[in-house]
Amino acid sequence: MEINKIYKSDCLELMSKMPNNFVDITITSPPYNTGGKSLEVGDFYKEYKDNLSDDDYYIWIKNILIELIRVNKHYTFFNFQFLSNNKKIYYKLIGEFSENIKDVFIWHKHSLSQIVKGKMATGFEVVLILAKDDKMNFEYNNFPKNNYVPNIQKWNKKESFKGHGATMPMQMSDYFVEYFTKEGDLVFDCFSGLGTTCCSAARLKRNYIGSEITQEYIDMSNKRLLPYINQTSLF
Repeated sequence: MEINKIYKSDCLELMSKMPNNFVDITITSPPYNTGGKSLEVGDFYKEYKDNLSDDDYYIWIKNILIELIRVNKHYTFFNFQFLSNNKKIYYKLIGEFSENIKDVFIWHKHSLSQIVKGKMATGFEVVLILAKDDKMNFEYNNFPKNNYVPNIQKWNKKESFKGHGATMPMQMSDYFVEYFTKEGDLVFDCFSGLGTTCCSAARLKRNYIGSEITQEYIDMSNKRLLPYINQTSLF
């Protein structure tokens, strides 16, 4: 399989072509099953509707996690947010994959006021860190000498893109690439979107693979990747 490429492919189909332990880590964030819209940003996606039934969404995410654990040599960083229409699914998934969850990372973000009366303002998203075991130590790492890598970080997204409102901050993908991989490792994003994970990998001298079903997003990703691939600027 060619590396340093974003494939126009369903992620399960692409992973089915990967042997065990093919990539070093995955950093990804799935659709949250919100119906594809947000009150703040409007439409999240071009083609994907993001409106599966609870059962279908659960089975879909479960199968993706099974494959991600199989194809990753080290770790999967799986970012999501607990929402009214998906939280019971993720609570169930956390229980089902308890033997594969090494730790939980919290992205501390700006809390938005709620239009729903009596509902708390949510100021965090969750990153499940999964592997083939549940040991909380990370034997493969690129930690600093002081071994200080907190599992809570506060980031605000610095970039926004017309036509795609569901991007992760590059600080997050940078963080996991920097501390959990080494130069030359292979980083995967099964929901590549606008290529944020791939950009972090290229910028930090790692290899990457992405899968994405929308050609427009792939084209935008490849434009974002150009300066990192060419390394013509200092970052």
